[in-house]
Amino acid sequence: MKSIRQCLMSIKKAHSIAIITHTMPDADALASSVALSKLIQTNMLKKGEQKIIDILVDAKEINDVDQAILHGQTINKKHAKVYDLAIAIDCASLQRLGKYAKVFNAALSTINIDHHATNTEFAQNNLVLKTSSACEVLYIFAKMQQLEMPDDICKLIYSGIITDTNNLTQGTITVETHKIIAEFAEREIDLQSIHDHFFKNNTKSKTFLLKQALSTLTFMFDDRMTFMKLTKQNIADCKATYEDTYGIVDFGINIKGVELAVLAIKQADNSYYVSLRGKHDINVAHIAIAMNGGGHEKIAAFQYKGYLADLKQKLFEECQKELTAHPQKDVFGNLFTSNTNLDDVQVEE
Repeated sequence: MKSIRQCLMSIKKAHSIAIITHTMPDADALASSVALSKLIQTNMLKKGEQKIIDILVDAKEINDVDQAILHGQTINKKHAKVYDLAIAIDCASLQRLGKYAKVFNAALSTINIDHHATNTEFAQNNLVLKTSSACEVLYIFAKMQQLEMPDDICKLIYSGIITDTNNLTQGTITVETHKIIAEFAEREIDLQSIHDHFFKNNTKSKTFLLKQALSTLTFMFDDRMTFMKLTKQNIADCKATYEDTYGIVDFGINIKGVELAVLAIKQADNSYYVSLRGKHDINVAHIAIAMNGGGHEKIAAFQYKGYLADLKQKLFEECQKELTAHPQKDVFGNLFTSNTNLDDVQVEE
């Protein structure tokens, strides 16, 4: 069920609320969680009313860049045994809530706010929209209910949009997405500083981790696919965090001719977290679903317990199926002209 009004009524009615996002949280997960908390505090409290609003995320560590999102916030401190309302945000499935899935299931009422095409609609009320990010879903929710959005909330929403689309280069980006950004610019919010914070602010540890990943780079299936891997020892040696692995897979998909990129990360429990990126006609959500994961057409992921050799065998079979289903073609040849009969460029002396 997709009822924005019902979501609003449930939030207003609840005295205790748990906002829960996915394990290994990215910027969109954190920004949407904090933005939702602030939306509730700004718009949904009666005069003199106090609500318990707890942000819960199953993560042992959060990298320095994303920690800025949590400035002034306390996370993972539970103030209720059973919450009146649990809101899952940016989670495609119940399992992605990690250890806090129990808190979600125990709540008297549940809401699922998400943007993933593979969302399993696991809550009593499911607000799942095909947008750029969970933050954009929140923006739509706030606009439709005429909620006040101060600049600090807008900054969080912008953060989720630009990071989950990798600087507006992938994912579900629509005209409405650009209109939201234009609105923030018209409000004279310092978008450039937020952009620089996320895209021109890599730590030394992440840079060294990227070096480790690129040393494992291999090309497959006539150079249409790249594969990289990282181990927990790589992460420890670079004094990095698992969150520092975000974005590394994009270096594979950004190579000319590559249409599918894979990064396999061995975690502390010896399981693997696998990130997938697609380009052109390749739909990596098909691959992720086959591997019991999920995501979007161009961005997806899954977790795997077992040996790397077994993972690669099954994964590569699924990758080959997707690549075979969509033969390679030149989508850039006529990018800047509608005339398909033009000869190659002629330069006269």
